[in-house]
Amino acid sequence: MQHREKLHDLLTRAGLTVVEEVRPGSLLPPEAGWRIARGIAAPDDAAPEALDAAWWHRLRDADGEFLVAVHRHRIGGNDAWWTRVRYAGGGVPELTGDPGFVAVSPDG
Repeated sequence: MQHREKLHDLLTRAGLTVVEEVRPGSLLPPEAGWRIARGIAAPDDAAPEALDAAWWHRLRDADGEFLVAVHRHRIGGNDAWWTRVRYAGGGVPELTGDPGFVAVSPDG
């Protein structure tokens, strides 16, 4: 429980509202997202330095929600979950730098 609370605090400090924890099920597992972000399973240009407006509009749903997995927080094994978050701010959220994250749209 404490590990999840630390993750929620981290996301809140980033300006995100935690909506719910999401088991991958039919979605891309978080660890697969990390392999793509590292370039192991993706083209060289697949991991942008920062979110751009076009990518942001494809990522979020109509309510500004998307799924995120943060490095060292619930990524691998049986405890791998996405966290559904909402960004209500204007423009593109500034989610760059450490600790690192991967994100997918709510529909995967």
